[in-house]
Amino acid sequence: MGAVRTLGLALAVKGTPTPAVLAAAYYTSTNLATPGVVIPSVSWQIVKNIATIWLTAATLPQIGYNGPNGYIPVPVWTAASKTQSFNSLTGQPFNIQGKFPAANGQKVVLWGFPTAPWNGAVVSVIDNNPADGSFRFYYEASNASATEVGNTAPCPFQHYRAIRLECAQDLSTDLIYVGDANVSATQYMACLSLAGQLSIEIASENIPSESLCIDTNGTASTDHVMVTVLY
Repeated sequence: MGAVRTLGLALAVKGTPTPAVLAAAYYTSTNLATPGVVIPSVSWQIVKNIATIWLTAATLPQIGYNGPNGYIPVPVWTAASKTQSFNSLTGQPFNIQGKFPAANGQKVVLWGFPTAPWNGAVVSVIDNNPADGSFRFYYEASNASATEVGNTAPCPFQHYRAIRLECAQDLSTDLIYVGDANVSATQYMACLSLAGQLSIEIASENIPSESLCIDTNGTASTDHVMVTVLY
């Protein structure tokens, strides 16, 4: 029997697939050393199928948003560190090791963007820039840019044996749909409401946190589900 942990409430962002586990209150900590922390964006752009997202207040943790070369330290006018020396030999700061998109970059989940095309997507980081708090990834789309807030979260390494989603008491008459990244009012594996199915539990031996998404259909802007995981 694994350990049970109640993560807290996950806000279902209307009109966009929301990763339930990553959006739960347990992960919205200010401790940037914790994998899975949700960090909002302030702007983004796509140029020649390379997307860049700038994080709130130029916040870039040393884990979670790294390309194949790892965290790229800010250059200083002192002797190079071992990390800086290694990165310079391997193509710092841009090196996708001959693969496009980068297969070895860390995974990041994106959701809650008003206009960006990648809501619900899991992307692989090419590289990052601590100086301006940005990271880049390959995304095939037309050139575009916007100044807008969206949610980003690095995929935690831990997987789970079971994930339980239960309606929050503030759901009222609204509905929350549960599924994969394609979840919507027309594509789902469960529909949760206080007047119907109150909860669903997904059991396996190896469930990644980003694989279970929720979407909402209703007028409320505060629809939540309670998230519990079994390690």
